Amino acid sequence: MLNLDAYRDLITKCSQCQLCQTTCPVFLEDMLETHLARARIGLIQAAMLEGKMPVTRRLREIVDRCLLCTNCTQTCPSWVPVDEIIAAARFELHKGKRRGRIERYLMHQAMKQRGPKGLMEKAAPLAKKLGWSPEELPAPAERDFDHRFQGVIPAEGARRARVAYYVGCATNAFYPETGEAVVRVLARNGVEVVVPEGLSCCGLPALVDGDLGTLQEMVRLNVGVLAALDVDAVVTDCTSCGLLFKAKAAKVLPEDDPVMARAEALAGKVWEATDYLNHLGLVSEPGPLGERYTYHVPCHRGWSPTLADAPRQLLDRVSGAERVEMEHPEACCGAGGAFFMEYKALSQGIRSRKTEDIDRTGSETVVTQCPACRTYLAAGLPGRRVLHPMALLARAYGF
Repeated sequence: MLNLDAYRDLITKCSQCQLCQTTCPVFLEDMLETHLARARIGLIQAAMLEGKMPVTRRLREIVDRCLLCTNCTQTCPSWVPVDEIIAAARFELHKGKRRGRIERYLMHQAMKQRGPKGLMEKAAPLAKKLGWSPEELPAPAERDFDHRFQGVIPAEGARRARVAYYVGCATNAFYPETGEAVVRVLARNGVEVVVPEGLSCCGLPALVDGDLGTLQEMVRLNVGVLAALDVDAVVTDCTSCGLLFKAKAAKVLPEDDPVMARAEALAGKVWEATDYLNHLGLVSEPGPLGERYTYHVPCHRGWSPTLADAPRQLLDRVSGAERVEMEHPEACCGAGGAFFMEYKALSQGIRSRKTEDIDRTGSETVVTQCPACRTYLAAGLPGRRVLHPMALLARAYGF
């Protein structure tokens, strides 16, 4: 992912089959041919690799107007890594300067601290008043996860496994109750949970922005901490964090980087929390819970073939809970990390398709593993609960 030139041969594998038409949320919303995956990589090839076209403002917009949802990559019969090609193009186009200096500094600080803290947190009300902070973003929790849980949380009963829990920025700062649910449900099922200190953001926002320096800084820091732990697995409640560690971390480092081998080894241990628990199996049966819910499958699911079905299988063990499937449960919600802030009308159009699908289920609760999806869907579904699947399972356990 460091070098766009490395993707020359992979770009030519595109067979123009147009299957990406059925999965690209941006194309399905604006119906512009240039926003299809095959068109994007064709333009990147012509302008940035072959020099047959100038690199224009419009090209930059086409490259940036992508959610990096990976849906086209997951459905491509030729296995063309479209998301990586677009990320590599962003690295080359922006050189880490896609945003202004102040904005880059604030984002870097938030990533290092896994959420707004200190002066940044105090400035949040002013930022909202000035329109710098999106209305969809919730207020930070009074106590983030880092201050609620530290060290080792012992397993209840016989210990079946020992895991490290990687808590991402959104869960740490905005949704610490999700982290608490993960810890308690795992412990109830015989899993000892280690909450490591010294972690930062996974680095995905920097990847999206084409900021290679910050991305590598975050990867080296996190891999250094997580790879040194004596654990059976590393679990995360966020599918996007999991994608970064499982499928991208080693690729963004130079081949001679001493951290690369540790990043590759770490990738083999990374699981999404519901996926891990479902594979391990429950030893404690959850109690009954009268709940009608639907499941929004996150876009960043392709790094595990069993991730999408894990919440369904776990929550099917809860008596009284009724799952009502959407017509298109895997359709994108339009959030895309910070994408919804930059392309507001486009994102809201994508979201409206999703909320209409949710409305048709008649469910009062939506579950999803992605905190960004949770935030954006909740803003479009006033009066409904949007939770992590582990939070619903925790309620069934009486937590």
